[in-house]
Amino acid sequence: MPPPPANLLFPLAVVVIARHHLNAEIWLSPLMILGTQWYILFNVIAGAASIPSDLKEASANLGMSKWLLWRRLILPAIFPAYVTGGLTASGGAWNASVVTEVVSWGTTTLTATGIGAYIAQQTTAGDHPRIALGIAVMSIYVVVLNRTLWTRLYRYAQERLAME
Repeated sequence: MPPPPANLLFPLAVVVIARHHLNAEIWLSPLMILGTQWYILFNVIAGAASIPSDLKEASANLGMSKWLLWRRLILPAIFPAYVTGGLTASGGAWNASVVTEVVSWGTTTLTATGIGAYIAQQTTAGDHPRIALGIAVMSIYVVVLNRTLWTRLYRYAQERLAME
């Protein structure tokens, strides 16, 4: 049976965090993970499923050890899909931060420190210039992270590890 959608778990998690007076700075982070882990999982599954059957048969005929099979075939085949999933999950995490850093249940509001909380608080206050500032800062950070990390990983995966 597949797990329930992440958004169905949010209210349950907020109730547990609020009822047990858990530190919002720590315990709201898993809500972000719940919303983004699926990007990586499904991309890795797709990467593993895309391994050509002739390569699997050849490795079986060669009697490759499990370690060598993982190191030379499975991990290189999965890595490009993992990078794609990581990039997508990273973008999803930025979006999820606005929703998960400020959560409410009844009269209880839990707030973590972060750009998502800042944007959510300014949205509630109706302060449009500060909303724009928060979105601009987040956008700049995302662009810098994409240019310095994800673009390089993606290029490496496509040039060195793509199974074409």
